[in-house]
Amino acid sequence: MGYTNYWHQHNDISDNNWKIIKSEYTNYVQQIAGTKIIDSSTEDTIKFDGGCETFLFSKHAKTIPDYKGQDISLSYCKTRAALYDIFVWYMLTFINKTDPSISISRDI
Repeated sequence: MGYTNYWHQHNDISDNNWKIIKSEYTNYVQQIAGTKIIDSSTEDTIKFDGGCETFLFSKHAKTIPDYKGQDISLSYCKTRAALYDIFVWYMLTFINKTDPSISISRDI
């Protein structure tokens, strides 16, 4: 049984909003998290691991399903409520505040 964070992304993030989101991750989250996360982000992704599943958020919305009937807007990151969960949830709430079209939720 795990603790999971969910989000729905229907559209690409605008260049301006992506700049804001990436800056918050680089200049705040990475600085606070330090060695608690392993970063492997790219120009168009925020990607880090903290011991369970890797958190991966992309500037670009998924457009091709992996299987028939898949909700391609849905993404998730299972953290088992590990220490890095606070960084995952912080980024999701910041992303949602910056771009409210990204809906977020989590297991309670």
